[in-house]
Amino acid sequence: MHNQLDTKNYVQRLQTIAYLNLGAPLIPFIYLYLESSVDELEEIIQAEYHAVTLIPIVILCLMIIYRGIRKHRSMLEKARLGKELKEKLILYRKANNYRFFTYGLSSILITIGFYLTNFQAFAALFGIMIVLFSINNPNTRKIVNDLKLKNSDKQIILNGLEIP
Repeated sequence: MHNQLDTKNYVQRLQTIAYLNLGAPLIPFIYLYLESSVDELEEIIQAEYHAVTLIPIVILCLMIIYRGIRKHRSMLEKARLGKELKEKLILYRKANNYRFFTYGLSSILITIGFYLTNFQAFAALFGIMIVLFSINNPNTRKIVNDLKLKNSDKQIILNGLEIP
């Protein structure tokens, strides 16, 4: 983080990382979905093996997301203990980036599953991932609540002021 940074830029950076982690798998998924809708996407794995493909991918995604949530919570606890706002925000950014990386990784696995099977359950799973991204999308209120900021630190974040 630079010496002089305002919270608007900080939040924009957090959102950019989140959007990149969603967009990277979303673009190929949309392409595959459109190909599938005009019957141009052939299944590599036959229909009778779709569940055999779906179940391990779902389990792996859940494990990755669970790990991401646990690590995020652990890092968030450390961030809350920081003495200065800048220190808290650096740790918060790392925690957030880790969580969104795990969401992105899971979305890539879902996209691969859809590519291999053309099974619509993967489309539903990708929809769930978009909801997960949306719920956790960083904004000033979320930062204040996640870090449990009070008084002047809270005002700095909410009003988009320069971080001391």
